[in-house]
Amino acid sequence: MEYSFSSPVLQDLNRRGFIYQVTDPDALDRLFLSGEQVTFYVGFDPTAKSLHVGHLLWIRLITKLQKLGIRAIIICGGATSKIGDPTWKDKERVMLDYSTVVENIKAVTTKLKKLVKFDGCDNPVRMLNNDDWISKINYMEFLRDYGPLFSVNKMLTMDSVSTRLERQQHLSFLEFNYMLLQAYDFLYLFENYNCQIQVGGADQWSNMISGVDLIRRKTGKIGIGMSMPLLTNADGKKMGKTEKGAVWMDENLMSPFDFWQYWRNVDDRDVTKLMKLFTDIDVDEIDTYDALVGTKEMNKKKILLADAVTGMVHPDADLEKIHKTAAGLFYSATSEMAGVDGFNIERDMRIDKVLVETGMAPSQTAARRLIDGKGVKIDGTTVETYDTQITTDCVISVGKKKFAKILVSR
Repeated sequence: MEYSFSSPVLQDLNRRGFIYQVTDPDALDRLFLSGEQVTFYVGFDPTAKSLHVGHLLWIRLITKLQKLGIRAIIICGGATSKIGDPTWKDKERVMLDYSTVVENIKAVTTKLKKLVKFDGCDNPVRMLNNDDWISKINYMEFLRDYGPLFSVNKMLTMDSVSTRLERQQHLSFLEFNYMLLQAYDFLYLFENYNCQIQVGGADQWSNMISGVDLIRRKTGKIGIGMSMPLLTNADGKKMGKTEKGAVWMDENLMSPFDFWQYWRNVDDRDVTKLMKLFTDIDVDEIDTYDALVGTKEMNKKKILLADAVTGMVHPDADLEKIHKTAAGLFYSATSEMAGVDGFNIERDMRIDKVLVETGMAPSQTAARRLIDGKGVKIDGTTVETYDTQITTDCVISVGKKKFAKILVSR
């Protein structure tokens, strides 16, 4: 959504694409202009042993605002992760046992401590575990004190709930309580830490509205919910997934080199958006990159992007070594291509069709078998999916012997 803010901080966040929805844009603007201490929180439910690309935007926002003196609280959802929030998926989340939740918390917090400054600075981020207060709730007292403040009618209209009900799919009472607990989290932080803002992904919007509403009903004051967009690519698909699985931020699950390669190989059309989110380059300069789509110059911007994101997630990574490794893979594939005429193709042609066009595979079925066998590379990077589209000039290799220079029509 389009918002018009007077606060320079919010203007910058808005231009860079961090802001998707706000429950009260005017109140948010007034807060940032008031000179008061601004405090916001972001929740991480430790449902896996590693953070993934879906969490990256939140971490970037935290570190960006921390430098501006805005206080951040990270909630590690030791309580809420035992339940799981309703999703648009066909099935409810798998219930995690307590020991798994504890292990996940340890792994996630260890990584967060490498990404965010919790001490040794003027404005340290605070980390809390909502199990510390939710586990102390007396159920009967909670029902008496907060039950009357939640409208079931309104809860049934929330997207995450209504979608499941419309499809006549099972929605357990346990899941239904997730939004009550998340709303209580916001109220608890509002009253005990003067936290005025909850930040989360667009898929958490319904839960954020519930928290804002609970604060209003319980205290008569204003809490603010701000959602950020989900990271999607130019085709509208959620980013952070490969054929091998999620793009993890833990180096034990995905090497820094593979992580770097993921960002180096994003679609040209996504570079401008991602550069605004993950670099500090001036927005006006980044806007000029749109004219580079489909050109070799865009590859240089992709390297800047990959360096920025990898440096943020893996601060100890040797980027120079990663560059040399990537270059070595590329040049080993292109060394036999000198003087070879290129194949002209239409931009955005799928890789399986390109293999047939160039004679590197006799059919699309054969091409897909090659891709499934991890035998196809684009500029030295293994192709993971048939849907990969060719957007720029490149070298495609099949095995160690077959190479084709690809020239994309402008």
